[in-house]
Amino acid sequence: MRTLSPFTTRSLFNELNIFFEESPQAHQLYTTDDGWAVRVDLPGFEKSDLELHFEDRALHLIAEKPEGSESTRPTAHHKFALGEEVDSLSITAKLENGVLEVSLPRKEEVANNKHITIQ
Repeated sequence: MRTLSPFTTRSLFNELNIFFEESPQAHQLYTTDDGWAVRVDLPGFEKSDLELHFEDRALHLIAEKPEGSESTRPTAHHKFALGEEVDSLSITAKLENGVLEVSLPRKEEVANNKHITIQ
């Protein structure tokens, strides 16, 4: 059925759905003895296609294929929220055979207890 409206019939809500769709990349966030680890399957992506940063107690991953790429899904966005403090200076990441592995060590707790002598 043809619409009589000269304006496009695309809905703004349909355009925004891309932000809420599940990403097709398989991923896991799990605890380790010294913190957390993240594993994301990113077949077809190279290191140069990835941006990884840690901000506000969350790991952010953006994977973008260059313009003109033949990939069916040229971008992927992941955010992994962590409830505890992470030693951001000790985070390591490795991409091997299309699998990204990130190690996020927990900050060592510093004792905030101090005995105060009353004079």
